[in-house]
Amino acid sequence: MSFFGKNIRKIRSIKKISQSEFASIFDLSRASVGSYEEGRAEPKIEIINKVAKYFSITIDELINKELTVNELYHFDVGNEPAFKNASIKNISVRRIPFLYSNKLSSINNKEGLTSETYIEIPLESNLTNCIAIHINNNDFACTPHNIQNQSTVTINLQQELPSNASSYYLIKTSNAIFISKLNILANNQFHIQDALNDFTIISADDIVFCYPVVQYMGGLPCEDPNSRIEKLEQQLNQIISKFIQ
Repeated sequence: MSFFGKNIRKIRSIKKISQSEFASIFDLSRASVGSYEEGRAEPKIEIINKVAKYFSITIDELINKELTVNELYHFDVGNEPAFKNASIKNISVRRIPFLYSNKLSSINNKEGLTSETYIEIPLESNLTNCIAIHINNNDFACTPHNIQNQSTVTINLQQELPSNASSYYLIKTSNAIFISKLNILANNQFHIQDALNDFTIISADDIVFCYPVVQYMGGLPCEDPNSRIEKLEQQLNQIISKFIQ
């Protein structure tokens, strides 16, 4: 008996995917997903392979050990690019503002989160007001372990204060800049993770700006824009290949 069923149930919980949604992604019936999770049936190897590829988990880990929630977060299951769960028809290469993270410290209000530099990256069509931020970890009090130094995140400027505790946010307070999850507390207060992986309480009044991270493009070194665009296009082509396999 494999651990496939238990692991996909945890993945669904982290991703907040229903059994029906999971079934739709992998061309299964909802009853089949339920049977896997309850241990009444084992999937075919091609299903295991698809799930492992989709969530960037090895087949061995998916079926031969019961993965913990922390291990699943390590695989980026909880913070995958927005377009990975979207229809390929809804993705297009778009030209959006591009800002280096060392500029964020000088911004004192949300109107300052603009740039005269642009970059082309793949985005979902329903994301209409975004800006790409180049990440230098030295500019932040905290970034998630799965966001590499010298990479790029895309921020949605249409939403300010957090509404989803499972999402990552770019937050500037009066003292520091973070990319962190926020736990929403009472009295307009939030838990925020600091550089020591401890949680600090901040109030809404402390927040200069707060925007959700909607996409992460990893492993892109600081280089000239044309070279960056080429690498981003390569990543898009890889994602398209996964959809059509």
